[in-house]
Amino acid sequence: MSNDNDQRKPGSSPVDPDSPGEDPPHEDQAAKAADQAAKELPPVEAPSAAFLLQLFLIPMIIVSIVVTVWLMFSWLAHMGTDPRDLVRDLGSLNKSSWQKAWTLSNLLRDSENDALKDDEELVGDLIQVLEKELESGSFDPARIRLRIFLSHCLGEFRLQSSIPTLLKAATLERDLAEVDVRLAALESLAKLTQNVGAEKMRGRDDLIETLLSISRLREDNPTLQHRNEIRSVAAYTLGVIGGPRSLDRLAQMTLDSYTNSRFNAATGLARYGDPRAVNALLQMLNPDDPMVVAGEKTPQARVNKRSMVIRNGIRAVEVFARKGTGEGLEQLLAALEHIKSTNLPVAIKLQAKETLLKIR
Repeated sequence: MSNDNDQRKPGSSPVDPDSPGEDPPHEDQAAKAADQAAKELPPVEAPSAAFLLQLFLIPMIIVSIVVTVWLMFSWLAHMGTDPRDLVRDLGSLNKSSWQKAWTLSNLLRDSENDALKDDEELVGDLIQVLEKELESGSFDPARIRLRIFLSHCLGEFRLQSSIPTLLKAATLERDLAEVDVRLAALESLAKLTQNVGAEKMRGRDDLIETLLSISRLREDNPTLQHRNEIRSVAAYTLGVIGGPRSLDRLAQMTLDSYTNSRFNAATGLARYGDPRAVNALLQMLNPDDPMVVAGEKTPQARVNKRSMVIRNGIRAVEVFARKGTGEGLEQLLAALEHIKSTNLPVAIKLQAKETLLKIR
C-alpha cells in the first residue's frame, strides 16, 4: 500500500536523483533539452572588420591624438626657454622681444637657475641689448616693455657690471612713456643690492649720487603726479642700500609731501633701526589719518591703500624692534595695540597681535 508521504506535492523540493528508488533522466530527453536551448541562443558569428575597427582602432586613434597634443604643448612650453637662446633672440628685435625678456626674467628668478646669476657673458649680452634700446629712443609700447623687462633681468644677477646701464635707464626720460622704465631700473638696483650685498653697493659713489639726485625730483603738476613715484622708489632703494648718506636723506624724506615717498623713507630707516622713522611709522599705523589716502579717487582705492600702508607699517615695526635700540618703540607698540581694537579687517588686526607677541 502506497504512503501519501511518498508522493511529491506541488511546490515541494525535487527529490535527489541519486537517491534510491529514483530513475535518472532519460538520455534522449536531455538531448532534446540541449537542442532546444541551442535553438534559443543567437547564432555565433565571427566579428566583422567594422566591429574590430570600432572596438580597437578608433579608441587607439583618439588616445594617440590626445598624447600628440599633450606632447606638442609640452614642447611649445619648453621651446626657446634656454636663457642663452632667449638673449641671442633678443638681438633681432621684433614685437615679441619683450615677451622673451619677460620669460628670461622669470627664469632668472627660478632657484634652479641660480648659477646664471654669476654668468658674466650672459649679463654682458643683456647690457648690450638694453644699451641699444636706450639709444634707440623708441616710444613704441612694445619697445618700452622690452626695456622694462630687460631692466628687471639685470637686477636678478649678482654682478655689478650692470649698474652704469641701470643708472642710465633710471635717469633717462625723453617722454612720459619712459617713466615706467625709470621705475623698473630703480627697482632692479634695489634687487641687485640684495643680491650683491648692501655694503658693496654703498661703495659705489656713482650709484649713491644718482639716487640722491633722483630722490630730489619733484612734480607739482596735478596731472603728472605719477612722476613722483620715481622719487618714492628712489627712497625705497636708498633704504635697501643704507649707509649714513642714504639714511640722512631718508630722514629728510619722512617729511615729504608725497605719502609714498614719506612711507618708503620710514620703512628704509626702520630697516636699520633708525629712530628717525618713528613719527612717519606712527602715521602709517594710524587708521584715521586722512593724509594716508590723499589722492586716491575711489572709496575702494582708499580702503586698499590704507590696508597696504598699515600692513607695511606693522612689518616695519617688527624690523625696527629687532634692529633698533628701543628708542620710540613704546609709541609704536601702543599704536599696534590700538589697531587690535579698530574695525579694520581681521587679517590686519591678527598681524598686529602677532607682531606684538614677537616683540614682547
